Amino acid sequence: MGRLKLFGEPEGDGTNDHSALSNLGYAQSGHTGFVPSQGEALIEILRLTQNIIRDSEGTNRLTFAPTSPHITLTGDAKVTGTGLFGPSPVAVGEAHLRTGGDLTGYPAVGLHCLVTGTRPSGTQLTAGVYGGAIGAGTPTASFVYGLFFQATHATPSPCGGVVGVYVQPVSAAAGTGAVTQSVGVFLDAAAWGGSKPATAKGVYVGQQGGAGVATAYGLQIVDQTATTVRLLELGPATPYLRLLGGGDPPADKSNLYLKFGSTLYRVVKTGTSMTLEAA
Repeated sequence: MGRLKLFGEPEGDGTNDHSALSNLGYAQSGHTGFVPSQGEALIEILRLTQNIIRDSEGTNRLTFAPTSPHITLTGDAKVTGTGLFGPSPVAVGEAHLRTGGDLTGYPAVGLHCLVTGTRPSGTQLTAGVYGGAIGAGTPTASFVYGLFFQATHATPSPCGGVVGVYVQPVSAAAGTGAVTQSVGVFLDAAAWGGSKPATAKGVYVGQQGGAGVATAYGLQIVDQTATTVRLLELGPATPYLRLLGGGDPPADKSNLYLKFGSTLYRVVKTGTSMTLEAA
């Protein structure tokens, strides 16, 4: 294929550009020639008359609009750098993805994630948020939190509750299949492949009281409604301790069961003394 040839004489105003190039008005396009000087952009402003960017197959990938949503991205996106959502500046190395800003609407949600698992057959695992935290490198001190969150009350208005984590198992109207069990919080068995902790705690409740706090509960479980209610059960299949719920016990018996040896006993009131009755 031959080269492009333009016939004629260059302009007589001191430029070496051909008159056919001079008439294109490229100076209005943000540069001073078809070979730009160092540091100058070939195009200063990209203006789209249809507010659409399509891929090579003709699929709309970016759609722009003067009203919200201003930018719509269709397809998968890959970002190799840090993502910033909101007005706050992001510090490199502090957060890989940050959301923030002042939200005046209701409800104010910093990050909303909703996924629907629709696999037609086989085993389906649907997780709203799934991930992990790995402490690596050679720091002088290390702390690793799988989930680190803080709920803060910062308004003079009354606050109905400050809740660090809110979890609610839900079965939708279309969820007619049998449910084996419902678990609000599931703490799986710890797995220590390397260093072993001197002390391992499944759930630790710190100080909930303090100056000015009227009533503090380390752990509170309200009564339940079901065919069989066990508010608390500790230990193996035959537990060391069992506390029943679902209503008041008989006048001479308690809802508390204790294990002696391999047998579980119920506390029974006889006059002014207490005896034990095998469960």
